Amino acid sequence: MVTASGFTHTPATRAFLALVVSSSVIVSILSLKPYLPLKIAPHLWPYLQFWRIATCQLAYSSSTELLFSTAILYQMRVLERVWGTRKFASFALAGYGLCMIGIVSVAMVLKIVSVGWWGYIPSGPSALVIAIVAVWRREIPRLAGFKILLDDDEQRLRAGTARGLELSDKWTVYMLATQLALSQFPFGLLPAVVGWCVGNAWTEELVPGGLVRWRIPAWILGENARRKTGRGHYEGLRRRLQEEDHDGMREVTTAGVATMTRSQEGRRGVLGGVGRYFTSGS
Repeated sequence: MVTASGFTHTPATRAFLALVVSSSVIVSILSLKPYLPLKIAPHLWPYLQFWRIATCQLAYSSSTELLFSTAILYQMRVLERVWGTRKFASFALAGYGLCMIGIVSVAMVLKIVSVGWWGYIPSGPSALVIAIVAVWRREIPRLAGFKILLDDDEQRLRAGTARGLELSDKWTVYMLATQLALSQFPFGLLPAVVGWCVGNAWTEELVPGGLVRWRIPAWILGENARRKTGRGHYEGLRRRLQEEDHDGMREVTTAGVATMTRSQEGRRGVLGGVGRYFTSGS
């Protein structure tokens, strides 16, 4: 499925990965890690720090989670090539908002159910990364599979019925996603579960408001400028091809007329000779 190397034709994935890495590094350098995680109490109540709801998913406070997240995002560039930059960027932006609302809502419910024990949300866009993985699992087919044998019986091995664990070429991404979800166990499970639900709801078109069909404006991605540049770049080639087609048709028409003229002259010559033969005989 990967037809190009690196981040070729994937500007949205490249920008997303650069944003996550740069924001995490800046937060670490400026010692702002305590401002990243979100606690229902006391951050939302009684301190009313609602800005943490949007900023808790912007950067990681752990280098391990950052490593797993960047490795996953690098593999997700295939989804952008299949979908296109505009659709992928629209999904990332809408998924960010859905994950943010879902995480905070579920955390509030868990805090009430657990009698105040569960109210911590770790930092980082893990929910959005897992949502992209969920969509990638549905949209990108597997290319190969293999089997890890768990049985050493020679007869079963020869017959091909040995027990084993069947895996596909996607197992590395699933392993990284699982490790990302278990990085801050058990609190890291909440963003992972919410992101997985958001990704599957997106593929099944169960999200509200028709967000699946929503697209960000093209001018934000510079697609209008690229289209204009492309038209200007290929305008001369298109005009030259049209002129060549016109000249070719004219040459074909001229050759056809000349052929028809010669054939008519040939027919006239034959008929004239036959006429002169009978005339002279008379």
